[in-house]
Amino acid sequence: MALVLVKGAVLKCSHGGQLKLADGDVRLTVDGKGAVTLGMEAGLTFGSPSAPVSGMVAPCSAQTPSTPPTFLPCVTSPAFSGQARLLALGGKPALLGNARGTTVSGAGPGTWSVAQAGQSTLDST
Repeated sequence: MALVLVKGAVLKCSHGGQLKLADGDVRLTVDGKGAVTLGMEAGLTFGSPSAPVSGMVAPCSAQTPSTPPTFLPCVTSPAFSGQARLLALGGKPALLGNARGTTVSGAGPGTWSVAQAGQSTLDST
């Protein structure tokens, strides 16, 4: 069992970036926050020290090897694990606290995982 992600959950990248999820599906809410379904986590940019983004908790430190280096923050790909088997909204599985995925940046590939689910009440498999 793992906690269901909701709006406000925090993802972290392998370069130290952290980002709060801004969206959730209000057809299922926990403490008034909509559940996050597969696809809502894709295409999100973590932001960097030189280019912060909305929802950024901590900047991604990924940068080019050039001199001087340029920050190129991670962008999330869809989750490859951590999708609920028994809980779906509109045909899309809910994402769980054990979700993981890859990231893309100009500094090379990385990964993302869940730092905080955004709630501590509802779990699923």
